Amino acid sequence: MSSKAWQLGSPGTLVYGFYDLMRRHLNRKLVRYIIACGTEGENCVVLEAGSGPAYASSIISQEACIGLSVAIDIDLEALLEARRRDSGLCLVVADLSNLPFRSESMDLAWNSSTIEHLDNPEPALEEMHRVTRRGGRVFVGVPNLYGPLGFQRWIRDTSAGTWIGETFACDELKHLMGTVGLRPQDSMFYFFRFFVGVLAKRH
Repeated sequence: MSSKAWQLGSPGTLVYGFYDLMRRHLNRKLVRYIIACGTEGENCVVLEAGSGPAYASSIISQEACIGLSVAIDIDLEALLEARRRDSGLCLVVADLSNLPFRSESMDLAWNSSTIEHLDNPEPALEEMHRVTRRGGRVFVGVPNLYGPLGFQRWIRDTSAGTWIGETFACDELKHLMGTVGLRPQDSMFYFFRFFVGVLAKRH
């Protein structure tokens, strides 16, 4: 996986600015869903497991029901950008397949546009499962095989194909999450069906 999978263009360029604007819009809609369906009660601890520059974690941290919003990524540059934008964020440099948190310490672990860049996403999902408390939720969003990015399978060996990452059908994502012990409860398409997300419960 490229450590710059989150980035399109260089900061300060027109293409980066346009992508950044789209990402902010996407994150606001996604956060509304995650908070409404993925959290219960007060002082929830939420982990964005593979955050890039952590725009969504900044939004989540402002919600009244959130006690702590943590963002992890293996890319230090992305987290430094997050720190420059939001000095109050809780940020950790970490490998998604080896999370530095105790078991059952999170109410919700989630990511979007992350696991499609992993050669083998199962270890990352196993870790998200491990750190989520019993009864908590795990949300994963990926490029939709049957959406506008479905052409990726024909260009996966190109730079554009690498940037998009693998695409998934909804049932395929549900099955993958089920193999690590998660129980899918809900699914959604978002950002004009470019992405599909599955919300699962940890038992």
